[in-house]
Amino acid sequence: RCRPAPALCWSRYPAMSSMVNEEVEAVTAAKDMAKAARKAEEVLQALKMWEGWGRYHSAIALGPDQEIVLPVQEEPDPDTVGFAYPLPPLEFSLRNSRKFPPPTEEAALREMFKLLHYVCKEGLCTKNYVLSVIYNWINSNRRDSPIWQRGFLTAGGADKLKEFWDEEGSDQELDEEYSVRYWVLAIIGRMMGTSQESRAHLVKEGLVSLILEGTKSDQTEIRECAVCALKGLIQHPEGREVVTYKTLIECLAR
Repeated sequence: RCRPAPALCWSRYPAMSSMVNEEVEAVTAAKDMAKAARKAEEVLQALKMWEGWGRYHSAIALGPDQEIVLPVQEEPDPDTVGFAYPLPPLEFSLRNSRKFPPPTEEAALREMFKLLHYVCKEGLCTKNYVLSVIYNWINSNRRDSPIWQRGFLTAGGADKLKEFWDEEGSDQELDEEYSVRYWVLAIIGRMMGTSQESRAHLVKEGLVSLILEGTKSDQTEIRECAVCALKGLIQHPEGREVVTYKTLIECLAR
């Protein structure tokens, strides 16, 4: 007959006992940290895990009967915050920053300058397409978007947006589905809604007037895009300083 295995006595193995105690302390510390955190992203960053897990899981399993409960945070309603809706985390497949590094400030400036001052001028692509590419970069993720936005502003993007807006028939030049003016408003709204630096710059350059003008457009797509940009702007103190309550009501009532 097989004899039952003797019970393991940790006192005979001080090294293993120390490891078990350290593990228990680490788990306890992680749980306490999660309870004190306000956002799931804070917990995941501290644990060096992908920030996006918080969008799919409410807890991180550590083992049998062991898990870290992530803070519950309600996602803002896009119909309420408009273009101020938070940028998504970096894609899971790109999380290795050594293999997929963020764009450099120089590279972002070079790409934005090339699109705004060469591709458009030479007519290599329609302005609709160029602006849609710029919007996708700006709307990419939390890591890369600020870099693309700074490159856009440094390349004179604010003046170019006003130029595209004022060009005759720019709101009628259609490529696929959306017009030039639609993409101008989308870029302004997303930048104002997600970056304090961009918001201050665009407000100073007077681009709020384009949003207000867009709310009066006869085209439904342009008008709805302008309203989303306006909603995103007023989520921030700088926006509420330049858009009065009376102006807001008039724009939203159209």
